[in-house]
Amino acid sequence: MRKLCLFGAGFALAAAGCVYLRWNGPMLAMAAAALAASFLFRWRGPRRVSVLLLGLCAGILWCFLYEALLLAPAQKIENTHAQRTAVVTGQPRPTDYGASVEVDVLLEGRRFGALLYGDETLLTLTAGDQVSGPMEAQPAGRSLALGERLYLRSCGLVLVLYADGPLAVTEGTPPLFARLRLFLQHRIDSLFSGEIAAFLRALLTGDTSQFSYSTDNDLAVAGLSHTVAVSGMHVAILVSLVQLLTFSSPRLTALLGIPLVAVFTLVTGASPSACRAAVMELLLLGAPLLRREYDRPTALGAAALVLLAQNPWAIANVSFQLSFAAVAGLTLFAMPIQQRLECRLPRFIAAALAATLSATLFTLPLTLFYFSLLSLVAPLSNLLCLWAVTGALCLGLFAAVLPPLGPILAIPAAWLSRYVLTVAGLLARFPYAAAYVYNPALLVVGAAALCLGVGVLCFRRRLRWLSAAMLAAFVAAAFVGRFNLSGAQVRVLDVGQGQAILLEVDGFTAVIDCGGEAPEAAGEDMARLLHSAGITRIDALVLTHYDADHAGGAAQLLHRLNVDFAYLPVVEDETGIRAQIEAALEEAGAKTVFVSGETTVTFSGGQLRLFPALSGGRNDGLAILASAGEYDMLVTGDLDMRQEQQLLLTYSLPQVELLLAGHHGAANSTSAALLQTVRPQLVAISVGADNRYGHPAAETLSRIATYGATVCRTDLSGTLRINLDDSTP
Repeated sequence: MRKLCLFGAGFALAAAGCVYLRWNGPMLAMAAAALAASFLFRWRGPRRVSVLLLGLCAGILWCFLYEALLLAPAQKIENTHAQRTAVVTGQPRPTDYGASVEVDVLLEGRRFGALLYGDETLLTLTAGDQVSGPMEAQPAGRSLALGERLYLRSCGLVLVLYADGPLAVTEGTPPLFARLRLFLQHRIDSLFSGEIAAFLRALLTGDTSQFSYSTDNDLAVAGLSHTVAVSGMHVAILVSLVQLLTFSSPRLTALLGIPLVAVFTLVTGASPSACRAAVMELLLLGAPLLRREYDRPTALGAAALVLLAQNPWAIANVSFQLSFAAVAGLTLFAMPIQQRLECRLPRFIAAALAATLSATLFTLPLTLFYFSLLSLVAPLSNLLCLWAVTGALCLGLFAAVLPPLGPILAIPAAWLSRYVLTVAGLLARFPYAAAYVYNPALLVVGAAALCLGVGVLCFRRRLRWLSAAMLAAFVAAAFVGRFNLSGAQVRVLDVGQGQAILLEVDGFTAVIDCGGEAPEAAGEDMARLLHSAGITRIDALVLTHYDADHAGGAAQLLHRLNVDFAYLPVVEDETGIRAQIEAALEEAGAKTVFVSGETTVTFSGGQLRLFPALSGGRNDGLAILASAGEYDMLVTGDLDMRQEQQLLLTYSLPQVELLLAGHHGAANSTSAALLQTVRPQLVAISVGADNRYGHPAAETLSRIATYGATVCRTDLSGTLRINLDDSTP
């Protein structure tokens, strides 16, 4: 009956209810009801339901005790200021206003995980160091209100500490597993460099912080993110290596594999996915020693119990959810699919495809919810790369732990790593490598095709029902409509506090500015929008100036698409973004034009007039007048009122149908003089919700209203789509 699996499922259901539904008051009553129902079903009814309800009862009781008793010392110091001492347990990371680091706080003889925020001095800390000083303690993610993140609590961090003053640091000795992690990272950095080093650090130590945004995104789009997130695949590779070295002796494999799995899990940071894999692998290795048979569903239930008993909030961790969903899919569908495919394909290929399809099917809802994409090339990329990942992990490990052979083994390890990253980068550039929310029809069709493929391979007798479901999915996709960028339209992307504009006129594609709150993410959003329409080439990339919120995503956009011409302003760059963009343009082979005088870019049906920077002051840059037939759009970047006045005195501007409000609606932009001259029918404001600048300013909105223009804002409406034929957003 696999009672442990059912009990673990009930326990997980209780944890999910306590975390997401906040079963606070009626928790004990619900536990009593579940217990009573369990006895009732045991006496009369399916015993499976009885076991499930018993697990639900136990889970509710444990969650109640965990919150009320085990976390009581940490809850006592919430919302207080005091002198506190903490021990560093993680690796410091920079933030917008300083740095953060994971620490342990000693309270009533027990350690509690916390995240400490402070200035840049935290970046010098290492695991084992002790910090003391005034700190404010706040709860970490206990409520779902106001979008509070559950990530910290799901990682076992129950407090957030804010340094109120200078912190005293006492150097300490890192724990054993932290020292092993640092040793491996040092060896990897000495043997490899760049993205190769980052890839092997992720494989061997679980540290993905060294990846560039573009590489991390390429892996996600190609469906290879799981290769750098320590999970069952990595543990299985190590155990297979031990089996090879012990000539498949079950007892010797267990004696060597059990400590190796435990050490590897702790060295890589003991993430939920790694812990799940470790528990299941330890049960698999220990089964021959205990003369018991291994059962994957039972082991999965045991892993859930171990993780949730240690921290019920782990149920909210994305790594936990994806890991358990993937294993559930493998358990149910991998073997039937593999058996059907082996009739026509080699065993290795059949096994790789079966694992990818079955795992993807069960993780599909989660990847759509959390990452808003479905990798369509995942089966191909996994088939091409899994063997190389295995080789890179094994060779990289031997190179790191065997110094005399390190330089020799590092050569093939680097080749294999570079191969994986190259394949991911090439596949990610395909326009339909993944389906995104910008093309919901493709998402629906891709998901339906995946479900149909798995169903046909597993349930031949139910093919008719699956075909009917597939037909219904296609009908739904038809109602959603095929995404396209035909005709003439402007899209102002919702990139938070920033600006990214797409102009498409009868096949001519121009991107005006490409930045946002998360600059690289803004460039990726633009790339995904274009890829969703099958577009891989941009005719013109125009940047008004070099602030990150206007130009910080250009390099990522160039990484994902081809650009014919880039038009850049001749202004000072205090951010260093200009050099990054020029390097990206040179690598992409795009032609660069520095706009020092009025420049006209003509295309079929219209033109772009680029006006150069005039004052040379802060926020100065290009202004763009885009014309498509009788429709005109003016973009002024971050020009202030004085710079707008210079623009009006130097150039003759017509009345326009669309004006992009300057500087995100700031009070010192979009002047009355500009509005009086161009008389826009519609003013679009690209601005972040609840931004700290107070944009758009009330006086700006008042000026726009005075001239009778309609206002549309990205913080209220999301991405704006304006049809140039009828001027409607």
